[in-house]
Amino acid sequence: MTEAADGARTLDATARPRVAIIGTGQMGSRHVEAWHRLGAEVVVHSRSPERGRAFASEHGVRPVTEPAEVLAAADVIDVCTPTDTHATLAHWAARAGRHVVCEKPLARDPAEGRTMIDACIDAGVGLCVAQVLRYFPAYVVARDAIAAGRIGRPEEFTFFRQAESPGAQTWFADVARSGGLLVDLAIHDLDYARWVAGEVSEVVGRTTPRSGPGAPLRSNATLTHADGVTTRVEAVWDVPGTEVRSTFELAGDEGVLRFDSAAPVVTDGTGAVVYADDGSIDPFAEQFAEFVTAFTGGPEPRVTAEDGLIALAIALGAEESARTGRPVDPAGLLR
Repeated sequence: MTEAADGARTLDATARPRVAIIGTGQMGSRHVEAWHRLGAEVVVHSRSPERGRAFASEHGVRPVTEPAEVLAAADVIDVCTPTDTHATLAHWAARAGRHVVCEKPLARDPAEGRTMIDACIDAGVGLCVAQVLRYFPAYVVARDAIAAGRIGRPEEFTFFRQAESPGAQTWFADVARSGGLLVDLAIHDLDYARWVAGEVSEVVGRTTPRSGPGAPLRSNATLTHADGVTTRVEAVWDVPGTEVRSTFELAGDEGVLRFDSAAPVVTDGTGAVVYADDGSIDPFAEQFAEFVTAFTGGPEPRVTAEDGLIALAIALGAEESARTGRPVDPAGLLR
């Protein structure tokens, strides 16, 4: 680590990033693959030394068991643990002068997220939240096309996202820990919608209760953007074995863009292919490359910790609306 002129710690841009991944679940696995693509030196830490060793063996990294070892081995702490643990780990890393990458959602509630941001600012370290959808090439192409006027004035956006239910025995199913379906899964599309269509003035949420044990859980959020665009997001935790799938339809007064990850091409209203995703771009590696650039004193990444905080407020607003039946202004949750 080096000391920048303004007092903020920066990474040495000429050295390999040294990264400690905290957590050995699905996202930890996805993160280590991306860090390896960037040539990073990676260690892993788990509360369970046995799980840590098994993960390290599977992914070709070194396990570390003691917190002091973690800090000695890394300049970047990558938090891939349950949502309700994010704040504690981010504060610990910031106090030790380490940059922080945090899986989405940033925190369990906006107050926690704000303390994380403030702690990293006070410590002079970076905090980046992994709202990775902004780096998926089809979504990037669509945003650029909209900015270039491809659909005219944006009017109505529709997103769908499904994944296998994490299961009743996991921490995801505990709303007190995960925030629920809209906070954990739909937050990808809620953040992207704001990135493309601008600030959200109102959100209305609805959740369809499961019809029985193991049945799908379905939630919806409708966003009203300050510039008049309406966004509808549907998220589903589906039955075991369900493949991850996402779609969008982005409509304006002069055209439309459509995408379905099952056949990963972006098309326009005529069916013409605007972009075909050949899988050559790793969005997680793209994301981490921008984060490292920021940590070495370069420009901010396209998604900031503040963006992550606002996405959290939108998602929590949708969950609150689903409970109360009333629309919610996400900005009110940030005050």
